[in-house]
Amino acid sequence: MNTVQMVGEVRERPFRPGEGNRVVVKVRVHDDESGRFDNVEFDSFGAVGDFAIRLFSGDRIAVRGRLEGRVFDDGDEIKIVANHVELVRRASDAPANERHHHDDD
Repeated sequence: MNTVQMVGEVRERPFRPGEGNRVVVKVRVHDDESGRFDNVEFDSFGAVGDFAIRLFSGDRIAVRGRLEGRVFDDGDEIKIVANHVELVRRASDAPANERHHHDDD
């Protein structure tokens, strides 16, 4: 089974490239093993995309999806496609000491 699950913080407002159906969301995810943060991007479509486009920078979300491979002339790409996105906490509801300032990335 091909399943991806993660919890992270939205890095910037989600957007629709070319005003199409796809919504791109960039998330900052903490790696518990290394202690560092990884920047992950996922695509969402349909009702999931309609929900994701309303997220704001700093919102904490839980994402479940799948890996999807694409083949191009200049190489291959693996993307995450979200099947489910859930709002865990709005950025405005986070305690001040937990708010991440993206300027220091």
